[in-house]
Amino acid sequence: MEAVFSQQVPSTNFSTIDGLPNNSVYSIYKDSRGILWVGTANGLSAIQNGEVKNYFTSDGLAHNSCWAIVEDVNHNMWFGSHGGGLTFYDGKKFTVINSKKGLINDKIRKLFIHKNLLYVGTEFGISVLDIKTHKIILNKKITGSTNLFQVMGFFDFQSKVYFQTFNDGLWSIDLKSKNIHLATKQKGAVFSLFKTNDSLYLANTDSLNNSINKTHIVDYIGNKKSKTSFGSTVFWDFVKDKRGIIYSAGNGINFSTGGIFKNEKDKLTNVNTIFGVDSNEVWSLYYDEKLDILYVGTIDKGLYKIDLTEQINHYPSSFFNKPKLVVVDIVNTEKENLILHKNGLLFLTEHKITKELRNKSFYDFAQYRFRTNPKLEEYEYFVSFLKTKLNGFELRGIKIINSIIWINSTIGLFSVNKEGVIVDYYPLSTSAFDFIKPNKIIFQVAYGQFCEVNNFRNNTIFKEYEPNNLNIPKDAFTILTIENKRYIASYSNGLYTYENGKLYSFYFNNIWKEKELVHAKINDKKELIIANSFGDVFIIDVLKGFKIIKKIDRKQLIGNSISFLESYKDYLFIGTEKGLNIYKNGVVRLIDEEQGLTCKAFTSSNIKGTILTMGTKNGFFEFNFKSYISQKTPILEIKIKGIDVNFEAINEKHFKWLAYNSKSISLPYNKNTISFAFEPHNVEYPDKLEYRYKVIGLTNSNWSKWTKDKNVNLTYLPNGNYTMRLETKDLFSGVVSTNDILEIQITPPFWKTYWFISTSFILICLCVYLIYRNRIGKITREERAKSEVQKRLAETKMEALQSKMNPHFIFNAMNSIQNYIIDNNTDDALMYMGEFSKIIRKTLNNSSVQRIALSEEIEYLKSYIKLENMRFKNQVEFELIIDEELDLFETEIPPMLIQPFIENVFVHAFDSHSINPKLIISFKQSDNYLFCKIIDNGKGMQSRNLNKLHASKGTDLAKERIALFQENNDNPITIRLNPNEGTTVVLKLQMV
Repeated sequence: MEAVFSQQVPSTNFSTIDGLPNNSVYSIYKDSRGILWVGTANGLSAIQNGEVKNYFTSDGLAHNSCWAIVEDVNHNMWFGSHGGGLTFYDGKKFTVINSKKGLINDKIRKLFIHKNLLYVGTEFGISVLDIKTHKIILNKKITGSTNLFQVMGFFDFQSKVYFQTFNDGLWSIDLKSKNIHLATKQKGAVFSLFKTNDSLYLANTDSLNNSINKTHIVDYIGNKKSKTSFGSTVFWDFVKDKRGIIYSAGNGINFSTGGIFKNEKDKLTNVNTIFGVDSNEVWSLYYDEKLDILYVGTIDKGLYKIDLTEQINHYPSSFFNKPKLVVVDIVNTEKENLILHKNGLLFLTEHKITKELRNKSFYDFAQYRFRTNPKLEEYEYFVSFLKTKLNGFELRGIKIINSIIWINSTIGLFSVNKEGVIVDYYPLSTSAFDFIKPNKIIFQVAYGQFCEVNNFRNNTIFKEYEPNNLNIPKDAFTILTIENKRYIASYSNGLYTYENGKLYSFYFNNIWKEKELVHAKINDKKELIIANSFGDVFIIDVLKGFKIIKKIDRKQLIGNSISFLESYKDYLFIGTEKGLNIYKNGVVRLIDEEQGLTCKAFTSSNIKGTILTMGTKNGFFEFNFKSYISQKTPILEIKIKGIDVNFEAINEKHFKWLAYNSKSISLPYNKNTISFAFEPHNVEYPDKLEYRYKVIGLTNSNWSKWTKDKNVNLTYLPNGNYTMRLETKDLFSGVVSTNDILEIQITPPFWKTYWFISTSFILICLCVYLIYRNRIGKITREERAKSEVQKRLAETKMEALQSKMNPHFIFNAMNSIQNYIIDNNTDDALMYMGEFSKIIRKTLNNSSVQRIALSEEIEYLKSYIKLENMRFKNQVEFELIIDEELDLFETEIPPMLIQPFIENVFVHAFDSHSINPKLIISFKQSDNYLFCKIIDNGKGMQSRNLNKLHASKGTDLAKERIALFQENNDNPITIRLNPNEGTTVVLKLQMV
């Protein structure tokens, strides 16, 4: 084993300070859900995105000391404890299987799953469980050489499962015979084993260079001794990464020789320093192949998370075995990296120093040139630089022009050849310089004038530009060349150009009013990329005039001050005090200490291919961004890990695998204050996530501010349905994703529910209907009663009228009989009396009914006319005319309605002097009316008879009767009188 100086790999430590129940980590496992399970000496931890949840015997664990963890095919977890037996976890509850339930022993060391069977290795033998039924199908206990039968590891080979014991050899398991068989008995204790391909690594005691034996499985089973041995400590666990590198966990028993070791070609290297693992007592390992992360469990310092991606590597001063390394500038050649630092210049090949020039070498060379080159005395700064002491000497920048390395310093300009030899020196004080021709230079004097020298080696044709001219640069910090045109960036006066000896200011000529510039570079498209002191970045096309293609506002970047600027294709790499911003098409991604960029006080930068080198005050970082910019971003899943309703946590039965197991929640109206915590699922860099939320369905709900807080509080939600929408911004990938993480239903109080409102509406409508119906019924009954009363009144009045009519008729009939008696006409009187009696009988019968058939009325009228005609000795001719369409039996009329008008004819129209008296009665139907005409050829229009007719009681009674039963019958009776020609009476009756 050996320890070497190497780059530092990003790592993170989890201990009791971060929430672990104990710093002794015995087992580690990351399940298919992305939950990292950590078994400690005093409890089990579930870690998600840095959040730790602990479980103990009080939560259902078999024992607090957890030594083994596995996941079965159903994605359930099994935890082996050293003292309490086995614990099964289905995401909701723990189930204990121990010796009381048939387990061979409660002190479990190893768990192994093979073909739906769980193999349990204890200190006193093995048990085999059926994963589906949880039934123990095999128990084997043998008293070993030390009164124990300790199982130290399992492996499968050629369809058989083997287990290694501590001091009693290798055994095979035969499930058919339900027995175990000794496969090999080799001397020496075995603390752990590891199978890779067809080989085994067996960890023995911590003897020098003999603690690991590597052997082929076939040879080991055949009792052949190992020919390969190495290592000098006790190893308790092994893992293999996707590159084929094996890592082993060492914890010496007799010596403090442990740690985390890297095995390459059977050569062990202690990588504690590289991985930042501050413990020599390493016990357990787990490798996450998906994320390329190694988890290291120690006995005294907790858990370490090691990033093996090697995207970012730190090369501190210790890597170069130096006490201090303040990087000033970085440039690259095809074969070498040149690191200019405060104390000199390093030439690196594959991160190894091949040549170094210290400050004293530069200083001594300048002093040498002062002595040997008289022409230097003609330089303006010769005297002041000659008097400069070594402690005042400082290297400032580096630039390669035509394969010559030019170093700028506080005492002048040095040239170094590619072999690393200082070849020349010139006392030119420059803050920025460039060569127009091999012997012509332009430069900005530090804190002074801008100069041009046609022959700088001899200091001839020297030109100092007039400082009062606004087109002359001031405080220039860099000179860049694009197609033979120089662009000069200034700290104080913006951007200038130099072409054919002419200088031009963009600021003072109102081309571009940016004044305080701090960084300038050229991208692949020959565009200028410039940052100002306020944190804004500009991309400028200068090939076709001057056009700002894009401005990246400082608000888009993470950080306030820009410390370096680099470009690669469409990407910009911008260093700030927050870390490395990677910009492309409006999307910003951040690299910081979470990815291993532990120092963010950048001093310089450089890009070579896809490797970005960032200088700091303690060495430099290298970031190979090739895979980073090409990797796909996985779909982000958010899970709710806790919900409080009215400030009380909801029952844990609603949670499974540390997350709320539903996408919705329904709450009553009086439990409408909700708080919930959420977690991203299986995220590589959770600290890079920022969140904001919006409640869909809530009036005037706007997006909240971006925050890293993973808690949401909603107070006094009104009843309704809501969707909690979450936006997540991943600063590592630059992707913003949206998730609807929870549907919330606040049920209304019963008086606001649909059924209550509907029922109430129906009841109200029913009540209104019943009230309305009752009112209508009451009105109907009242109207019916009123109608009955009116009808009865009409009938009573009719009866009264009829009762008045009958005496009138009788009185006239009696007058006729009296006349017969006076005339001594006894026979006619008797005949009249007979007919009169018939008429009286019919009259009495009809007087008790409201209507009679027209046929009956006609028969009655015939009898009456016959009786009256007897008084006229049957001289009156009678004619009855009936319409053929008239139904005499269906048509009904009030009784004795027509008789009074017939009576008037015989009483008033005819007398003993009438000549050929004639009476015509006709009945005709028209428009639902019955018309009855009574025509006579009597006396007609004589005033005396007319008065008598009008005074006729029978006529008045008839009119009144018709008015009672036919209120809408206008003019029911019309009488037309023709003097000396007769009378025509027309009765109009509504047909029923």
